[in-house]
Amino acid sequence: MTAFFAAGKPNGWWLPHDPNEVIWGTIAFAIVFGVLYVKAFPSMKAAFNGRSDRIESTLNEATGERETAEAERESTKAALADSDSEAARIVAEARDTAERVKVDLITRAEADAVVIRDRAMAEIASARRGAQADLTAEVSRLAAGAAERVVHANLDDTTQQSLIESYISQVGSNN
Repeated sequence: MTAFFAAGKPNGWWLPHDPNEVIWGTIAFAIVFGVLYVKAFPSMKAAFNGRSDRIESTLNEATGERETAEAERESTKAALADSDSEAARIVAEARDTAERVKVDLITRAEADAVVIRDRAMAEIASARRGAQADLTAEVSRLAAGAAERVVHANLDDTTQQSLIESYISQVGSNN
């Protein structure tokens, strides 16, 4: 076997020329691998697991945000539908209010017309009474003048007044 491990001779196609190099290389590899296994692999494993956890949490977070966005979208759709119905309600309410105002205005206008008509009727009645009083005074004057001409003499005030009143009563009964 020593011949097999002798330096400088080829050892076949799968071993290098120097067997000491193979032994020391294997020992060095085992030490480096052991140090890496003890020190680096746990950190690498934690990093890979952490990366997986971060990816999973990011996916979960994205899913949650998507669900939140969908819920917001649905609430926005509902709010839009509510705003459409609210707008329709406001328009209907405005129409009702306008109709009530119209009815109130018509009622007030009719009441004002009644008041104006009553006032006009009172003014007409007052004017009629004034006209009748003026007419009575004029008829009295004319009657007195006619009576004086008929009698050709001046009548006393009492007789004149009684003649006037009888004439007015006759004229008033003819109407």
